[in-house]
Amino acid sequence: MKPLVFKYKVNNRLILDMSWLSNINTSDITEIKNKKILMGNKTFKVSELFQVTGCDCNNIKVLKSNSYLVNIGNDLKNKTIHIEGDAGLGLAKNMNSGKIILKGNAANVACSGMKGGSVFIYGNAGNGLCSLPTGKNEGISDGFIYVQKNVGKNSITRMRRGNIVIGGDIGDNSCYELISGSVTVLGKIGKSFCKKAKRGTIFTRDTSIAKDYIKANFTDLTFYNFYRIKINKMINKVLIKSRQPVRYFGTRKDKKLVELFLM
Repeated sequence: MKPLVFKYKVNNRLILDMSWLSNINTSDITEIKNKKILMGNKTFKVSELFQVTGCDCNNIKVLKSNSYLVNIGNDLKNKTIHIEGDAGLGLAKNMNSGKIILKGNAANVACSGMKGGSVFIYGNAGNGLCSLPTGKNEGISDGFIYVQKNVGKNSITRMRRGNIVIGGDIGDNSCYELISGSVTVLGKIGKSFCKKAKRGTIFTRDTSIAKDYIKANFTDLTFYNFYRIKINKMINKVLIKSRQPVRYFGTRKDKKLVELFLM
């Protein structure tokens, strides 16, 4: 079946809530076109805002997307969404499963409350990536996230499980109260990184944070090499190249049980 394609045809600055996209469960193109959605304070048919083609509701494409399209992939389950362009606030919020591929930049609070699935952002992500959603105390409880470029401040708050790979820099106050999970940062790390962290594993090239950690005397790289191969395969790119990183475990001052691999 051909993917279900939504080509945005509106040029204004009104916010359009795209949460409805996750709940489409029909291949009836007429029914989809006549679906009522809210933009600003007015109701429109989908066909008034999008050119709609295709029929596979489990394989969705959004073309000509921009930062005014918010909540794409909200509560997503068992679907794949390809996005050409930028995505607004709340990308992959509370995502359960499936895959999101964004060929552009993600606005603030992407992947907030994510519980599973995978998100690939081939651009930058704003502030608050994997931040706490309203009424919850974990920013991400599981899943895989790849950001090709930079991530803003106050990101990755109270991460429980999962894997996050950042190809560029990450802003200040990130990985706050890290509970567990693995985070790779290939660029520079901002101030107050991993403050009040409990456990977790960090992979980085930024030597500035190593001064707070205790160098491990015996280094078993079995997990590291397994992780390196797994991540490179998932991204389909040799992103993590080092085979002999320097391993640290724990911090001297606040006794954080965080494992650090300096690549």
